[in-house]
Amino acid sequence: MSVAAQQVAVNSRKVRASLDAMLTLDSQEWARVEAVSLALEPTPLERQPSAYVRRAWRDRRRNDITEVEVSSLTGAKAVAVRLEWAAPRPSRRISDINAYADACAVLLPSDGVNLAHDTMGSEEYPVEAWHWRAGTNDPFVITATGVGTTQREDEHGVVVAAAWETGRWQVVFARELTGEGVPLAHGAHVPVAFAVWSGVAGERAGLKSISPLAEELVVGG
Repeated sequence: MSVAAQQVAVNSRKVRASLDAMLTLDSQEWARVEAVSLALEPTPLERQPSAYVRRAWRDRRRNDITEVEVSSLTGAKAVAVRLEWAAPRPSRRISDINAYADACAVLLPSDGVNLAHDTMGSEEYPVEAWHWRAGTNDPFVITATGVGTTQREDEHGVVVAAAWETGRWQVVFARELTGEGVPLAHGAHVPVAFAVWSGVAGERAGLKSISPLAEELVVGG
């Protein structure tokens, strides 16, 4: 599968499956949908709000994770987005003060239209991220209006399923179409971006690999 070199559409396949069924990683529904392979790049150090981080990481090798495969399903009442990437040395949890877990996120525009993905949103165009971290059972949802402004939402409807097998992580985020947060509906074209963290490489917070372009999630019509 070739890595996408330009903006692409992640077409969410319309299925009859329930939200719970879409969270089953080895279901036939996921076997039938084609994944899009997206190139990832390390976040530029100049975007890191910490001067210490910018200095400490200046000469460190980065970009352990160079691509992620993305696919999506849309049921009658819910949508699911699946991320899969190579992790030959998985970091399954935060086990010490200097140990970091693998993680991933889906970034969406809060208004469903305008995605300022390279700045983590703006005052005019906030963003919402669905975030999963290895070692946790539940995802969390954050909102942001720029770099260094992230806030966790106390309540949200996002759920997740994740597994590591044969050197790869598989993570599925799902949410009811009418749930809180980003407006999602059948037939919607929603800008979307993706991020993956390598725990073994010491990545955390703003240190991650990201899709350099805002792609498009086409919710099943």
